[in-house]
Amino acid sequence: MPLLNPHPPSVKRQTKVIVVGGGVMGASAAWHLAKAGSAVTLIESAPESCTTATSSSCGGVGASASTPSDNPVAFAQRLKALEEFAAIERQLGPLPIATRGALLWLANEDETAAMIAEHRSAGTRMEQLLRSQIAEKEPMLTKPPSLAAWAPNDFALEPAAFARQLLAGAQDFGACVLQGRVEAVELAGNRVLGVVVEGQKITADKIVLANGFGARALALTVDVHLPIHQSPAVLLRFGAEAYGLRHLLCTEDMELRPFLGGGLASAADYPKNGKNGLSAIAEFTGNNIAQLLGLAVAPPLLSIVAAQRPMIADGWPLCGYVGKIEGLFALVAHPGVILAPLLGRLCAESVLEA
Repeated sequence: MPLLNPHPPSVKRQTKVIVVGGGVMGASAAWHLAKAGSAVTLIESAPESCTTATSSSCGGVGASASTPSDNPVAFAQRLKALEEFAAIERQLGPLPIATRGALLWLANEDETAAMIAEHRSAGTRMEQLLRSQIAEKEPMLTKPPSLAAWAPNDFALEPAAFARQLLAGAQDFGACVLQGRVEAVELAGNRVLGVVVEGQKITADKIVLANGFGARALALTVDVHLPIHQSPAVLLRFGAEAYGLRHLLCTEDMELRPFLGGGLASAADYPKNGKNGLSAIAEFTGNNIAQLLGLAVAPPLLSIVAAQRPMIADGWPLCGYVGKIEGLFALVAHPGVILAPLLGRLCAESVLEA
């Protein structure tokens, strides 16, 4: 007769975590948490697993998107965040990258040279290219500048596709994805109990608010005030082809890149006169593209989307427990696409160590 172990080894209970928000930030948190062994439920209100802020991002990834001297600490964090993408690609496979490498130039040679020098001193890999070298990188440019910065490590990806990739990876580790509107956070004393989703209660040990500006309203349901506001931006998509554009271009007037699968994507500031100014932005950007690439007419506009980006009052990401409530974690930051891989990992480490 076989001997039975009267004291079998105890099985550690999985930490039940609800992640609110299926954009790139929530998807990253869900993947890292599920991979680490949590029982993850991600709840997204939109039909697809990407929020407006994610799907309307231009998707540029790189240190060159910011100026080191504006906030040296934040810039150092972005440099560190870029290292996370290679690790994710090793585990999830090729990322939805539309193009690699970025060309940048400012109003004149002196400004461009100063930008290059500043980035180099801050640790960015950035090269100085003359007009003939720029033309080799981008043969379609009709009037290449006399001097430009080349950032070979920068790239552009499709943010919504990246969020879906992370979410699929989370599901491979057992994460559950639900669609519905989260109405409130539920408490048991001074500890989170779960959330209310369209009248239905779902319990959890920890709650991660990763739904951008929406995190502010949810936190208020338990009297926690988050310093989040909104800032609008515009994403335009043109044409069905890239018109020979090979890389990400950042000029004083616009940010332009090929779109994965065809066409061009461009980011713009929100017009001062609101929605009434969107048509003027579309015309201005289309004409700029035509002039830049030597097109006879502006490429056809396929879509223009104005979306709100979540911004933190002090510019520093929200990535930690908030208020005096046990188990309530906030994960909100800008730029979300660049920071999501790093902050998602830090979120998982913090949630699971407590």
